[in-house]
Amino acid sequence: MTIPSIKGTAYLSAHADVNALLARRAITREEIEVVLDAEDLRFLEEKVQPTAWFPIASYHRLLQVLCDKEAKGDVQAYLITRGEKAGERIAATGIYQQLDANAEALGVRTGRIVITVAGLIYNFTSWHFEREGAAVGNFSIRVDEATDFPEAARFTTQGFIQYASTRIVGRPMLATSERPLPSRILFHVSDAS
Repeated sequence: MTIPSIKGTAYLSAHADVNALLARRAITREEIEVVLDAEDLRFLEEKVQPTAWFPIASYHRLLQVLCDKEAKGDVQAYLITRGEKAGERIAATGIYQQLDANAEALGVRTGRIVITVAGLIYNFTSWHFEREGAAVGNFSIRVDEATDFPEAARFTTQGFIQYASTRIVGRPMLATSERPLPSRILFHVSDAS
């Protein structure tokens, strides 16, 4: 059975940020040992390979550590911002060139690009594009088989989708999300102007 996992390119930011907390002594090894398991601690000591896979549960526990230390009471906003910053970092690497589409890539194309990137980042879940309303650029992404997809990752993904949509379309886009079923997540993207 495949372990639900996230690609190193997406795992890296949480890994680096937890290590930064340790380096500046904002958290002690003893404190993180309460939240992280032995495998997570081993991963923290290793260099993250962008093409490697890491358990989504490990990523979730790293996000818990970061939220506890940095969210300042608004966990959801913190996670969305992390997702936007992850999008910026990933786009800067040039690995996912789909994020460099031109400003004419509206609606259908934008949604499909986001789905393609998500398929490269997660080894589980099933992502589907859905047109939303008559407005150009508005769309939804339905994620099925998402029972193992943590809420924290839902919000970082929401931020990533918002960043990617804005970058691709060339104007501010707003992403929201909901989990109507334990196994389903819906992301809605609309013009923010």
